[in-house]
Amino acid sequence: MNVEPGAANEVPLIRVSGEVDMSNCDRIDSAVTATVSNQAFALILDLSEVTYLDSAGVRLLYQLDARMDVHQQQLVIVVPSGANILRTLQAAGVIGSLVLASSLDAALLIAQSPPESQSGDHPNGTTG
Repeated sequence: MNVEPGAANEVPLIRVSGEVDMSNCDRIDSAVTATVSNQAFALILDLSEVTYLDSAGVRLLYQLDARMDVHQQQLVIVVPSGANILRTLQAAGVIGSLVLASSLDAALLIAQSPPESQSGDHPNGTTG
């Protein structure tokens, strides 16, 4: 697994590729802690290149979302419509529970929009 912290249009961004499982979830968690300041309004977690996600990875997504929510920050997860992990996310109930975007551009629109406009469905096939 590879974890690349960075930013897109001043929004913290973490790109993850490869397999995400219980042996490496802590690397993503550490990257989030190191990348997201208290001043950030959102974090984009790009899972476009993730080829496998186990239950520990799904649990991490929920934990990150809860942690961000406590700080009044939003987690936006990029999962393209043809992604390998989409079935896992569907089976785990993530779709409709967490904010997903089908592309980085869609994630940026969500992350940069005012909080009061972030309820319900989002543009470009995303849900909230």
